[in-house]
Amino acid sequence: MPRTQTRTRVLARTSAVVAAIALAATTAVSAAAYTPTGGTLYQLPDTADCLKGRGNCAVYPKSTQLPNGRLVASFERATVVPASGGATGLTLPIYASDDYGDTWAPLAEVPAPAYLSDDPEVAQYTSNWTNPNLYVLPETVGDLEEGTLLLSSIVSGEDRYYTERKAADPSWVPNNDGDRENLAIALYSSTDDGATWAFEHIVAEGGWQGGSAGATGSNVSTANLHRQVDPLWEPHLMVHDGELIVYYSDENDYLSVDPTTGVPVINPANDTATDSHGQVLVHRTWDGTAAPWSEPVIDVAGLTEDVAGTSQIGGGRPGMTTVVPTTDGKWLMTFEYFGGGANTRFKIADDPREFGSAPSDVGLGVNQLPVAPGSRTLAMGGSPVLLHLEDGRLVYNASGSGSIWVNESGRSDGRWVEYQTTLGSGYSRNLQYVEGTGQLLILQGTWGGPTSSAVLRFAHVDIGDSDGAYYQLVNRATGQVLGTGDSVNDANLGSFDEPDVQLEAAGSATVPDTQYWRPVTKPGGAVTLLNAAGGRAAAIWTGNPSVGQRVGQWVDDSVGGSWRLVDGEEGHVRLQVASNSGRYLTGSAPDAPVTIQNATTDGTQDWQLVRRAPSATDLTPARADADLVVPTTVDAGAAIELDAARFTPTGLPRNADVEGEVYVIVGDDTVPLGAVAFDGEQRGSITLPSDLEPGTAVRLAVVFERTATIWDEVTIEGDETISFVDVTPSTQFSFEISWLAQQGISTGWVTGSGEREFRPLSPINRDAMAAFLYREAGSPEFQAPKTSPFVDVATDDLFYDEIAWLAEQEITTGWVTASGEREFRPLSPINRDAMAAFLYRAAGSPAFEAPETSPFVDVATDNQYYAEISWLAHEEIATGWKGNDGTSLFQPLVPINRDAMAAFLYRFAHLAE
Repeated sequence: MPRTQTRTRVLARTSAVVAAIALAATTAVSAAAYTPTGGTLYQLPDTADCLKGRGNCAVYPKSTQLPNGRLVASFERATVVPASGGATGLTLPIYASDDYGDTWAPLAEVPAPAYLSDDPEVAQYTSNWTNPNLYVLPETVGDLEEGTLLLSSIVSGEDRYYTERKAADPSWVPNNDGDRENLAIALYSSTDDGATWAFEHIVAEGGWQGGSAGATGSNVSTANLHRQVDPLWEPHLMVHDGELIVYYSDENDYLSVDPTTGVPVINPANDTATDSHGQVLVHRTWDGTAAPWSEPVIDVAGLTEDVAGTSQIGGGRPGMTTVVPTTDGKWLMTFEYFGGGANTRFKIADDPREFGSAPSDVGLGVNQLPVAPGSRTLAMGGSPVLLHLEDGRLVYNASGSGSIWVNESGRSDGRWVEYQTTLGSGYSRNLQYVEGTGQLLILQGTWGGPTSSAVLRFAHVDIGDSDGAYYQLVNRATGQVLGTGDSVNDANLGSFDEPDVQLEAAGSATVPDTQYWRPVTKPGGAVTLLNAAGGRAAAIWTGNPSVGQRVGQWVDDSVGGSWRLVDGEEGHVRLQVASNSGRYLTGSAPDAPVTIQNATTDGTQDWQLVRRAPSATDLTPARADADLVVPTTVDAGAAIELDAARFTPTGLPRNADVEGEVYVIVGDDTVPLGAVAFDGEQRGSITLPSDLEPGTAVRLAVVFERTATIWDEVTIEGDETISFVDVTPSTQFSFEISWLAQQGISTGWVTGSGEREFRPLSPINRDAMAAFLYREAGSPEFQAPKTSPFVDVATDDLFYDEIAWLAEQEITTGWVTASGEREFRPLSPINRDAMAAFLYRAAGSPAFEAPETSPFVDVATDNQYYAEISWLAHEEIATGWKGNDGTSLFQPLVPINRDAMAAFLYRFAHLAE
């Protein structure tokens, strides 16, 4: 059928602006706190006496970042307390970095509960020992306010094995773990950025250490009469559904799991019976009030074994839980396991409290997770760590490798890509995303020998899309750009040990980010080029800049840079080899590798830097700044003030006295507005285009050379428009939702207070979908029949006219029942495949030849709606979920949410353009 409404584009699409970068401006580009070669967080003094073997006397570093940007870290430091001659009085150190992890200094010492509380029940906990977990509350939980810094740790009484051995032989030196009494998990809080701490309470209780885990059952004190091994380990905090969850490892002896509650059944003789030396993974929940924590609930029960005639769970010693959300609505948990087979495993659940729904399930080896070609399977060796990034990416490492693995899609079934780092493997090596650089901070401690030195190290690693401006490097002679052949990681991995940096046509890459680079100035003035896709540096292969040598991606592992940017011909720059001023990066031929060559003037060594303009998908909620533009509505053509205030943890302005490139984004169109000078107060101004349509919601983005892109949303003054209280600029698809309201396609729901809600994450029902499509078509005149075309839609139903119109236009046919009648099922959510069919028919069922190969890996060519879904992809109405391998998922049978429907309708409405 013909379309019933003419649609016009709000702004014409424009090409990216060419940045004529002066040498001085270019070499000023750098990222704060970028130390790829690393440094030392803490080194055990030579004079320190340890309560255990020196090689693991300082281990288990963990960190988090506070809202003001400060990084805080803690770690086990098991040194003898001089006043007690043992573990009594031991504190956990808190270190801080106020320069995004570049340097660290001691901040505080957190005492054991006995010294912070007068409660006699915690008097036994005299040593704040190990396994710190730092966590900033993302929301208020009970009496604990959003932004509160929490610390959970393992506390204990004295190490009786150590004190007994020292009393018997003062010259004795420990070479492994001892036997502390009264192990428990304690919770602390800080409301002054980690400077001072309050003890909250004991979360869970264990018993004797019994030499665990380095000398389990061997290094047992005589005071431990029944040779018990019942410690708790490795707390991991997380908020979910308004509750605080703590995951941990539990060596108490359990007989079984209650099949109804999931609570493990404790051995009544736990304190006296022969110890199992087993361990289970459990979690508890708490609402943040005076109410107690829940009972422990099993996540991994391990093997069931016979222990001195008693059947007990915990075999295989599963341990070291970390949990992250995935972008497909699931939860991923990794843990170590020593019951045979893979020693590092994962489980997937629909709810983070339901990993133990099948208690006997010990998960699958992480080596079964899919990886990109050239990447090795995920590291094993135990002590795995997972990290979830705000953009959905997942990062993983374990003690068996110094590499990290990144799941670009963030899906539970997503593909993982290996990236090298500059730090070796470590025990529970910590991963920290740093807001303020966009890079990862790695903290590493090793489980060393009894006489080795204990050193905690740190390093930064870039994994792509870090803070600052990115550029295409356009070769003057060929017109092509510097790319990687779609490779995103180190060339010895993704390109199978072949240099991968080459010339290629702009826009030809399946992974577009591989054609963009960020120049980062290193000490001494030389520059490193970091790729936007994976953060790898364009490095001279083998490090020897001989004539003809190629260039490949590699982890940035040098103090200095590889290149110096010098003036070239006609406003271009040249990339001079930093170690040989007579040689340059050269693009001799199209679609060919770049090489190192002696100086020439034929244009092959001249490069133009073209700044990357932000797209709508780059404007993530994490980068939204509601204060960038103060008014929420502005006039087209108006001059508006921009406030780009960003501060370091110490209060220094980050965007003062710099230029930022400003762009206006309307839908999928990005238009550059030019450079804006921001003053010492981090303020600037820009004039909006005069042809912006009244009532249009637009986004303004500012791209800075050194700091993160920020953006805000404003509405162009015009006819009164509807706004929704549950849709903010940081809401995904906020622009498209605003457009839906402006066009009168959606009015939302009016609450009791008179405000309107859109409910973006609710699935859209079929009746509402009919109303949306009818209004999008211009609400054409239509006389609804007196008899409904569907037996389940009455003529006085809400949206009857719209549903009847949908049937009359043959956009929907409904379902034929066994009796031959038709049903519409108005209150059922509409699935994504049916939505594709609706939109295709609403477009008039245009002639379209579906491709022989599906654009989505989960839509077969014989799928009922394959042609309609393919058409949706062809018209760029739907892109699905993309990973860094370029493949896409459509999820045809998943109900579509109202926010995604807004995006689809916006793109559909602009189809003719």
